[in-house]
Amino acid sequence: MTASSPTGVQRRTFMGSIMAGLALIGAATARKARAAEAPNPVPSPRLGLCVADLQKSVDFYTKALGFKDLGLAQSVGKALAVQAQTDSPLNVAFVQRGGLAIELLHFAEHKKAVHHPMDQPGLTNLTIALDNLEPAVSLVKQYGGTIVEKTRARFGVPGNGADIVFCEDPDGVRIGLEAVI
Repeated sequence: MTASSPTGVQRRTFMGSIMAGLALIGAATARKARAAEAPNPVPSPRLGLCVADLQKSVDFYTKALGFKDLGLAQSVGKALAVQAQTDSPLNVAFVQRGGLAIELLHFAEHKKAVHHPMDQPGLTNLTIALDNLEPAVSLVKQYGGTIVEKTRARFGVPGNGADIVFCEDPDGVRIGLEAVI
């Protein structure tokens, strides 16, 4: 062995240093990737609805309309008082159906619901696509909602149309129930 060629021990030490450095880089990169990919348990985008009775609303949306309770109910207290423009304690729950997530907001002290005509600027209604209207109509009534019978209609033709009826959730939020014909 010549003086310029490394010994086996030197080669192993050099390779060990390289491997240790790569392991540190890999660990740091993985840590950054995990931090960047950490899922946000609160769905986004979402629609916020103020409700008078949180559990009644969770039951309505999950049992009558097929939403999933995301199990993220929490008491926020007054932490968002400035943002919510109220001093009332807040509890929230989240439900989701397909790409529609709803944040149900219950303030301990809330104002009475106000009717909002569809021709008034602002949110007019939600619409839920269903396989069949009649089971949902029955469940809406069972879980505190109201069917607005005069809104029943059939649009289009079979294969290219829908049966629709509007209902209101327990707080009067208008929801279109739509089944393809």
